[in-house]
Formats: sequence, structure tokens, C-alpha cells
Amino acid sequence: MDELPLDHPFVDSDVVTDEEVETRTRRRWPIVVVSLVIVIVAVGVAWYVAASHYQPFALNLEGNYGAEVLTSNGSLATNQVVGGLGATRMIWTEPSGSFRVETVVTLNNVQRFGVTIDKVLAPPNPSGTSNVRTYFDSKGVDEGFYGYKGGPAFKPSSLASGGSLTLVVHWNQQCVPASAQSAVTTYSSLPVEFTFMGFRHTVNVRIGALTIKPRPTC
Repeated sequence: MDELPLDHPFVDSDVVTDEEVETRTRRRWPIVVVSLVIVIVAVGVAWYVAASHYQPFALNLEGNYGAEVLTSNGSLATNQVVGGLGATRMIWTEPSGSFRVETVVTLNNVQRFGVTIDKVLAPPNPSGTSNVRTYFDSKGVDEGFYGYKGGPAFKPSSLASGGSLTLVVHWNQQCVPASAQSAVTTYSSLPVEFTFMGFRHTVNVRIGALTIKPRPTC
């Protein structure tokens, strides 16, 4: 067996030098950065999609609901109760000229994040709507009166997860005679604007059905 010279000691070929470690580290670093960027972008996209489509409101009827129609002089419009026990509903006859509709909407946040309620709008109507006003529900009103008159004027308000907010909405609309509109009008929802994480959304939130039938002449 040949002897190795003492001035040339044995060097294991598997030993990695500091230079090689540094080279491998430099090669791995871009991969780590790219992977991290991909994860961040994916999370950001997922959050963006979720936030831009967030809808926190219960769409079933839970809370206080009701509506009434008033003539131009403030008296109740002609109405008729139809249906049997436990399934009654009121049909209002459209007053002549301009008249006012007052309805109650309850907003229930059933999701895990809070939102800001910006405004509640009147439902679309062939004759148009005007003088739309929203109020916080009046307190201490016996059940059955629904607080149609409302309390303080509504201003944008936060609604936390699990929270509930009852609002009263008034608007004016114009009589449209049966000759121009033969079918009855039934409102079953109101558009509600809210903000979540900088995104503004409009969702149709259910109200108790409000049915108005046209009169022969206005």
C-alpha cells in the first residue's frame, strides 16, 4: 500500500467548504422569496374576493316589520285585510296625487365581522320616489305600532357581528292610475348600502311584504 506523503494530508471529498455553503444559500434565497411572494399574493387575492363579496345580513324576516301608506294630508290610506287566520296581509289602495309610504326594516348581522351601514334606499318604483328619509326606530312603542314615525334621523352606523338594527324608512311616490298600471305593486325588500374593509356594497334586505293596488283615477 502506498503511503500518503505527510506534507499532503488526506482531504475528504464530502466536506463542504464555506464557499459552497454560501453559494447554495444564494441559490435557495430567490426560491424562498418567490414562494413567499406567491403565498402573500394568493392570500391577498382571496381576501380581496371575500371582502368584495361580503354579505352579512340575514335575508329572512327576523325582527320588527310593518308598513303603512298615508295620503297627502297624513291620514291612513284605504286598506283591506285579506287572507285567513295566521296568513293575513294588508292591501293598500293607492291614494290620489302624492302619498307617503312608511316601512320598517330590521338589519341582522349574522356573519363574524362588523360593517358600517351607510344608507337605506327606497325600492324602485315606476313613478319614481322622492324625499327618502331614514330614522332610527323609536323606543318604547307598543308592538303593533312598529314605530313608523321613527326616532332620530339616521346617520351611518356600525353594526357588529351578531348585532341588530331596526330602522324606519319614509318615502314619497306618485299615484299611477290603473289605466297606466293594471297590476298591484308589492315591495318585499329595500336596498341597503354598507361598507366593509373599504368596499361599498348594496344588498336587498327583506321587509314585510307591502302591497299597493292602483286606483281607477288619480
